[in-house]
Amino acid sequence: MKKILLLLSNGFEMLEASPFSDIFGWNAVIGSKNIKVVTASIEDNVSSIWNFNTKVDIPLKKEKINYSEFDALVVPGGFGRAGFFKDIQQEIFKDVIREFHKNHKYIAAVCTGVFALGEAGILKGRRATTYLSENGRYFKQLEKYGAVPINAEIVIDGSLITSSAPKSAPEVGFILLEKLSSESNARLIKKEMGY
Repeated sequence: MKKILLLLSNGFEMLEASPFSDIFGWNAVIGSKNIKVVTASIEDNVSSIWNFNTKVDIPLKKEKINYSEFDALVVPGGFGRAGFFKDIQQEIFKDVIREFHKNHKYIAAVCTGVFALGEAGILKGRRATTYLSENGRYFKQLEKYGAVPINAEIVIDGSLITSSAPKSAPEVGFILLEKLSSESNARLIKKEMGY
């Protein structure tokens, strides 16, 4: 069984997290049936920007992650006013990202989730994208982390996948599904889900 760790911070954007649950849920029923999504956050419970509360599978302050069990990491973006940028700056959060990076596992970051990767120090010399609106305010910050900013909806640089907006989360999910299973399996799930 392959596993994806969905790393959630307070203030995360639900639309950037839920597609991974749905896509891999459909896959568990009609697809390859061998990939599971596990949620983690700093505390037991995490709240999205629009106050959707989630009890996570792995509260990082209480449980250790067995990294050898996981094949990929997903980091949804979020809003600063709800604690997103505070959470991603905590060492316990950054250490998770560093472990996946050190072990050359897939890491996907949606929208402002890329800043969690920057805070963890893994963007140096890597091509990446992030939220493109607001006159490129967020996009311009990629250089601060040593990233190579690419003005595109989705950027794949080796095992690193970044995207620019909430609407791109399902496509990132399908890309990750293809990488962890097969092109034909990803095509099947996409079709059955109406994409």
